[in-house]
Amino acid sequence: MSGISLDRPLAERRRWHITWTPTFVVFLCYACIMLSARLPIASAVMAVGLLSLAVQRERLRTPKFVLLFAAWIAWAGVGYVWTRYPEQLVWDSLIEHGKLVLVTFVAVNALRTMTQARYFMVGVLVAFILFPARSSIVGYLLGNRLFGRAIGPIPYENPNDLAALCVLMLGPALALWAGAARRSLLRWVGVAAAAPLLVVIVLTQSRGAFLALAIIALPSAIALARRRPRSAIALASLVTLALYLAPATFWQRMQGLRKATSVQTINEMDPEGSARTRFAVLQTAIRIVQDHPVVGIGLGAYGLANAHYSPALGDLDTHNTYLNILAETGVPGLVLFIALVTSVLLDARETRRRVKGVWPAQAEVLRWLQYGVIGYLVAGIFGSYARVAFPYLFLALMWSASRALRAQLPPPAPAAPPTSSAGAAARVLGVRRSPV
Repeated sequence: MSGISLDRPLAERRRWHITWTPTFVVFLCYACIMLSARLPIASAVMAVGLLSLAVQRERLRTPKFVLLFAAWIAWAGVGYVWTRYPEQLVWDSLIEHGKLVLVTFVAVNALRTMTQARYFMVGVLVAFILFPARSSIVGYLLGNRLFGRAIGPIPYENPNDLAALCVLMLGPALALWAGAARRSLLRWVGVAAAAPLLVVIVLTQSRGAFLALAIIALPSAIALARRRPRSAIALASLVTLALYLAPATFWQRMQGLRKATSVQTINEMDPEGSARTRFAVLQTAIRIVQDHPVVGIGLGAYGLANAHYSPALGDLDTHNTYLNILAETGVPGLVLFIALVTSVLLDARETRRRVKGVWPAQAEVLRWLQYGVIGYLVAGIFGSYARVAFPYLFLALMWSASRALRAQLPPPAPAAPPTSSAGAAARVLGVRRSPV
C-alpha cells in the first residue's frame, strides 16, 4: 500500500512509497500514545506489536545494542539477588526495564526503510508538539509554573526532564529540515517542530538542556553551513529569536552557572536551592558506589538507599543518569550501558561516512539524529533518564536508518586482477611473454 506523498518534487515521491506492515503501524501508534500520555493502553498496544512479529515476513533482527541492553538488565538481575532493599521494588524495576528491551526489539524490526523512519519522525514530532509542548507553552502563559519555570502535563511535570526530551526531539526535527529537498514540505515540518521545541527549552530554564544545546551547537552549525549556508543562517535566526523572547528569569538562572565553579559558592546558584541539594545527593551517591561497586544496590532502589545513607535528604534521585546506573548496577552495569549507546553512535558515524558522497542529504539525516541523541546524553548528566523509553526508541531509529542506508549502497566495484611486476614490465617494453 502506498503512502501519501509529503514532498512536492516528483523526484522525491518515490522516497515516500511505504509498506504499512502491521508491526510498523502498531509501533507508530505506541510511540504516539507514549508521547501524548493521554491513553493508558501503551502496554497493550506493545503486546500487539510483539505478536505482530510472528506474522512479519522479514527476518527478525537483533542488533548488537539490543543484546547489550538485555545483558545490562540481566546483570541488574544479579543485583536483585544481593539487594538490601525491598526486593519487590527492585523486581518491579527489572520488569519495567525488561519491557523496554522488548520495545526496542520491536522498534528495530518495525523501522526497516528510510521512508518508515521519516514517517516515524513526523509522527512522534506531531504527537509531541500537540501534547506536551503545546500544553507547557499554554500553561506557562496561564501562570502554571514551577519557580517561574514552564512545566508540562503528567508525566512531564519536571522542567529538566521536559527540556531534555525537547533536545532529543530536536534531532528528528532538524534531520527532516536539513535532509529534505529545498522545496519539500518536510523542511517546513522540521522548522515548525523546531521552533516550539526551542521555546519550551528556554521557558523551562533548564541549565542541563542549555548546556547540551551549547555543546552540540558549534559542530552542528559548522556542518550545516558547509552544505546549506542559508539554512545555517535561518537556524541561527531561529535560536536568536527564542533567546530574545526568553524571560528575564532565564538569564538570571543561566548566570548562576558561574557559581558552579567552587564548592563554596554552589549554594548561590539558584534561589530554590536545587544546586545545593544536588551536590549533597552527589556526595551521598559516591558513598553508595564505594560500598557497592560491583553489583550495585539494585535497579530502582536508589531513592531508598539515599534516604538510608542521608536521612536528612530523604528518598531523592541522583539527577544524573550515569551516577544512577553506577549506584544501582555497579561498574559492569555502567560499562554495558555506555557500550550499548556508543555502539549505535559509532555505527551511525560509519554509515554517514560511507553515504555522504552518494547521498549527502541522507548523511545529514543521520548527523542530526546523532546530535539529538548526544544532546540528550549530555542533559542526562543533570537528570536520570535510563528508565524512560524515549532514548531507546531514538537509538533504534538511528540504527534502523543507518542499516536502511547501507542496504541501498551500490555494491563495490570488482577489484582488478592482480598483476605481477614482471608482467607489468614486459607490457611496458612491448615484450610478449611465452608460456613456460
